[in-house]
Amino acid sequence: MRIVVLYLLLFFALSNAYFGKENEGLAVFGWATLLHSPRTVSFEGAGSALPSQDFGAALMNPALLQGEGYGAGLSWQNGDLANNQGIAVFSHPFLMGRIQHTYGMVDNGEVQHYDEFGKEEGIISRPMAQYYAITAAFPLKNFKFGITGRYLWERLAETSESQIGMGLAMDWGILWNPSSARYGFAFMGRHLGSQFRPYVKGGVNGYALASELAASLFWRTNQNLTWLFECSAPRYSPAIGKLGFEYRFAEPVMIRAGMQRELIDVARFANSLFDSSENTTKAGFYRLFSAGAGYRFWKLNLDYSYSMLIEGMGNEHRLALSGNF
Repeated sequence: MRIVVLYLLLFFALSNAYFGKENEGLAVFGWATLLHSPRTVSFEGAGSALPSQDFGAALMNPALLQGEGYGAGLSWQNGDLANNQGIAVFSHPFLMGRIQHTYGMVDNGEVQHYDEFGKEEGIISRPMAQYYAITAAFPLKNFKFGITGRYLWERLAETSESQIGMGLAMDWGILWNPSSARYGFAFMGRHLGSQFRPYVKGGVNGYALASELAASLFWRTNQNLTWLFECSAPRYSPAIGKLGFEYRFAEPVMIRAGMQRELIDVARFANSLFDSSENTTKAGFYRLFSAGAGYRFWKLNLDYSYSMLIEGMGNEHRLALSGNF
């Protein structure tokens, strides 16, 4: 079993889906990277090394999948850039590990078609994007390994030339299990894959997904406060730094907050403190910051997150209910 895991890790780490730079700048199915639980978004994805029974943790790092018995969760997000999007999750034990099934959906509503002169064509489409993912996590001696397979499909238009675009993706993650519960480290590859069916009949195929490699760690300063860090290297974008925290305000109540920025913007901001001629920093992500809270009652968890968008673009809200039985 361990040999199989090592071969899988080597295969996906060296996958052409990430390191092959053909069709640069033409990543597809990027919407799938934005479907997360409120807990994950509240600290901007920085918690990919912190073990948790939250179903969103396994979407950031498959090795974080854990829990007992059966688990289920439903998350819905809405706002100026996250209208009618959500995920539904079901998990259960499997052999020596655990399995999680995830369905994600983005409903873009009705879209009017226009011709090249900007006139209405009298055709209305309902773009819809969906995916199904299955995640498995298995404990090893000093590490925990997780892997996710994801099938994505998306309809952009309903004309005679259009068809449903399809793609396949794979995530993997390694979680180090130290002897201390105060810190931890993880390494991940996300959305490694490509499109295998174009959106238009006879169209160009084989575009890569919005893949990325990431390293993450957490540091628990005391029983109530945990700091979260991640550095990710997207396939087509500058490296991103993520910072967040989770604080146990009371026994059933958690509060969270986080932000992420391109590392080059962080460096520019640091330089500007010492050099007045340095260009001002620019926001490297569409969310300025996020914050949220969680409340546990009986065997259920209720989570909420709020995100403020940059440049006055508005805000986003996410709400989730989950539990283990």
